[in-house]
Amino acid sequence: MAKIGYVRVSSDKQDPASQVKLMQDMGILTKDIFVDTAISGATKPETRPSFKSMIKRIDDGKDVDELVFSEFSRIGRTIDDSLMALIPIKQRGITIRSLSSSEKFINELPGPLQTFMISGMMYIATMEKQHNNERTKWGIENARANGKIIGRPTKVVDFAKIKEAMEKYNLKEKQAVRVCGYSESTFYKAKREKE
Repeated sequence: MAKIGYVRVSSDKQDPASQVKLMQDMGILTKDIFVDTAISGATKPETRPSFKSMIKRIDDGKDVDELVFSEFSRIGRTIDDSLMALIPIKQRGITIRSLSSSEKFINELPGPLQTFMISGMMYIATMEKQHNNERTKWGIENARANGKIIGRPTKVVDFAKIKEAMEKYNLKEKQAVRVCGYSESTFYKAKREKE
């Protein structure tokens, strides 16, 4: 029977190598470690490329007896998504395991209790995300109420300067936009607003 692993990192700036190494140290073969990179936890597990490949490996192999995560939050961000992904795996008789030291006690729980604990953890994670979003919203509203400008300052496009560059150097509009130091998206947005 085989152990397989699933790794997910949320952005290109995060390196999955440490999670992969933990699994390799457990004896999981590199070909049996499925890695989704730059995939948010909000993305449903069944739509992630490597998660889908992992499920196909489980379906095709029939020899998988254990699925290892670095931590249960790698499954998904919401209770519904996480449980919808986990329950069919558990129903196949596959053991679910976390490598996180704070979650290891869950590994030893009987099936239904383990599922209950994982759903509780997902609930806490969901609530924390909602609280963070709420606090961020309050902070933005407070900053705006105190006259602070939120976001990037609007770049003012000098249309006369662009026209002058077009005439002086015999440039097309896009070329003149770049010569004058504007991005095309900034220029065309300003142009639409002007019209």
